[in-house]
Amino acid sequence: MHVNTDGLRNGANTSFSAADHAFEGANSLGRVGIGSSIFGDIPAAASFHEAVSGAQARHVTMIDSHSQRLGTVGDKAHQAAADFSDMEAQNKARLDAVDDSI
Repeated sequence: MHVNTDGLRNGANTSFSAADHAFEGANSLGRVGIGSSIFGDIPAAASFHEAVSGAQARHVTMIDSHSQRLGTVGDKAHQAAADFSDMEAQNKARLDAVDDSI
């Protein structure tokens, strides 16, 4: 079996980059304030403002969750690449030891 450890590392770095972008996006969206006055003075404006503000908060939470998950994927891909590299080195050392004993 062949494992492309460079591909795993590159994928991990891409995942980290995506996590950073999502984190920045969540922070930017979270800083935006939505004033109730932009919806006017009609009775439905307050409930619409509430709905929009709630949706914004849910999106910030969701994007933050995606950021954390992408970071976890990156961590796991880096760890898998390291584990496969270590395993390959150990297997090579074992094969070399067998060759030397023959």
